[in-house]
Amino acid sequence: MTSPSIKGLLLRVFFESADGGYYSPTFDSCYEVLPVPEPLRSDVDNEVVQEFLYSSIPCRCGDCSLSKYIPHDYVLIDGSSHHVSNVVAHWDPRFDEGVYANYWRTIGGRLPRNFRRCDDCYIIFAAGLAKYPPKFFGERKGFTELRKKFLSSDRGIYVIGYMKVDEVVDLAEISAEMSSVSTKYSVKDVWEEATSRYGHRVKRVPHYIRHVDLPVIVLSDRGNYELLENPLPLIEWVGDHKVLSDYSYTFGVKTSNDRIKCKAYTQEELEEILRTLEREGVL
Repeated sequence: MTSPSIKGLLLRVFFESADGGYYSPTFDSCYEVLPVPEPLRSDVDNEVVQEFLYSSIPCRCGDCSLSKYIPHDYVLIDGSSHHVSNVVAHWDPRFDEGVYANYWRTIGGRLPRNFRRCDDCYIIFAAGLAKYPPKFFGERKGFTELRKKFLSSDRGIYVIGYMKVDEVVDLAEISAEMSSVSTKYSVKDVWEEATSRYGHRVKRVPHYIRHVDLPVIVLSDRGNYELLENPLPLIEWVGDHKVLSDYSYTFGVKTSNDRIKCKAYTQEELEEILRTLEREGVL
């Protein structure tokens, strides 16, 4: 029996305990989303990498850059510490552009292959958010102080945005096409060819600063992607306990121990999620 096609995904993105070391800050009327850090490679194009520095990414909550919320010493990447001078922001998804990059599930990524040609498919994004004291980020903190405050904070995992899958760009597929007519081309040539076909947005993902990456890039048309004004809680900490919310079951979260990394939805499940977003005034 063939399993139903995947029509929607819920993906956990942005800072978390292992990647970054804490959650993005939320305030009374606004919240930030901090892209997870990744090591700065020695062979990257310095001009390109400038876009992915935390000091280059604007805040949502005030006139500042996201470096305001980054420790002055180090952050965690896969649970190991890296000095902040040696990291860049893996700024993906891009809600300013309507673009997200990953890989097919068949090769270890998170995107189902039927997204290649999928009508009315969506990616829902979740992130950890934590409430810090009002003036806590008035000056930059060390990691230890920030982590300690995070662990004692009111926090949770929330739905923070969505993108409709309007177009899918498979750079590995483009590379295969190019190899069938010529052996003299580079990975950079593949990116240039993708740009000529689909526009400059394909280069606005952090994979572009790596010299060997050929990801799958999801493009969402204007009006079909949004960072929510009011995030929807999935799991929240109440004192020392984690509790599910009224939205949890709709999004497939059935236990408070769920880390909400990647969930796939059938058409029926996605339709219920979209109805929920409509009721909340999101869609």
